[in-house]
Amino acid sequence: MTRAAFVAAFFSAVAIPTAHSAVTLVQTSDPGWYNDSIGTSLNGTNGGETGPFPVSDDASRTFASAPDLSAAGSALGNWLTDPGTLNANWSFESSIPNSWAVGTEVGVIYRFDTLGATNVVASFGVDNGIFVWLDSAYQFGARGPGTYVAGEYKIPLGDLAAGTHYLQLLLEDHGSTNGYVVSITADTFVPVPPDGTAPAPATLALLGLGLVGLRAMRKKA
Repeated sequence: MTRAAFVAAFFSAVAIPTAHSAVTLVQTSDPGWYNDSIGTSLNGTNGGETGPFPVSDDASRTFASAPDLSAAGSALGNWLTDPGTLNANWSFESSIPNSWAVGTEVGVIYRFDTLGATNVVASFGVDNGIFVWLDSAYQFGARGPGTYVAGEYKIPLGDLAAGTHYLQLLLEDHGSTNGYVVSITADTFVPVPPDGTAPAPATLALLGLGLVGLRAMRKKA
């Protein structure tokens, strides 16, 4: 792709954000990497239920620090440290299952290849809990009673620099049913060109200026 073609594609693909516009990056039916080999290994740890199944303490809680996942180390492998090389327990699913074995945990990974994105927001409904990392950095953890409701957990992920990014999730269950829905959006998202050609540094600089300008316009609006 020539520089001129790339610049034209950039300005045609990135809309000026408004209060009612957003780019949908992931919805529940979209594919991702999935791991259901964790089983009950995290039961009784801060990475899963707070006690043996079934759990009597079903109060709403948030977790400021990342859970201890060492008990599931062999099942998860290097999913946080090197998600580009997953072990055999991970499979690429045509869509992430919205239910799994009661009393167990599962892992999910979504990959984003982009030349830049602004104001990325991840919205989840999970029965009963979720822990979230972006590029191996812990972002959020919570659980609560009741069924899953779309939008019950909203996590602002900020802007994504050009490159490959991984959103890593641990979904937990400690009730008699479970479920999962997701919606991830951005104000702007510039995909990598289909041929994978890296734009010239000057073009990347122009892209950066464009994203900064779009961000400023969003704040002004």
